[in-house]
Amino acid sequence: MRTRASLRKKGDELGAGASGDGVSDPELKELKKRKQRDRDQVLSVTETMKSWVDDTIFKYNITFGLYMLDPWERCVFNLVAFLVFLFIIFSIYRQVVYISYLLS
Repeated sequence: MRTRASLRKKGDELGAGASGDGVSDPELKELKKRKQRDRDQVLSVTETMKSWVDDTIFKYNITFGLYMLDPWERCVFNLVAFLVFLFIIFSIYRQVVYISYLLS
């Protein structure tokens, strides 16, 4: 397992990375590389969409802490979240139908 201490090179401070850009977190370095790569090359529409989807999934995993889970655990979490979302949409639909029935 990689830890922050094992990723740092000898003599680096916690706040400064090996390149001196003030970033020691590998995920942040990857995001910076992606941004620079996007600036350097002109992307087609499909490549731009794929890059946006990849970045959105990456941010979703980081935001909700899913990067720490195994793939099967991530799948279960996403399934439960999707089912909760569907139940909410279904209950809103049922409520709207019931209210429209009462008003008619």
